[in-house]
Amino acid sequence: MIMVFALASISAFAKPHCLSFNNHDNKVTIVFTDEEAAGEYIVSDVKLFPIENGEGYNVNSVDTNVTDGVAKVTLTFPHMTKFSNPYVELTINGKKEKFTVSVLSGTWNN
Repeated sequence: MIMVFALASISAFAKPHCLSFNNHDNKVTIVFTDEEAAGEYIVSDVKLFPIENGEGYNVNSVDTNVTDGVAKVTLTFPHMTKFSNPYVELTINGKKEKFTVSVLSGTWNN
């Protein structure tokens, strides 16, 4: 019983975090990782909010790879050039999550 609770606690605290972010090749690419990805890892309902509290943009593609319990996910979005405190909202295995895209301050234009 204690072992089951411990495993449930570990997976409850797993959070995606951003590894990289760019807007090259006429698209926005975000790569994130989740170090507690046990079993199936289903990513859905993905939206990028390039401007905090602004309009969200649907993902164009999701590529997921899980190796040794670590998920590495590549998201691509339409090209955009203006960012201010961007974040991604998504659902992972039925649970809503949110992560900050990068350590950006202010507004970035490319």
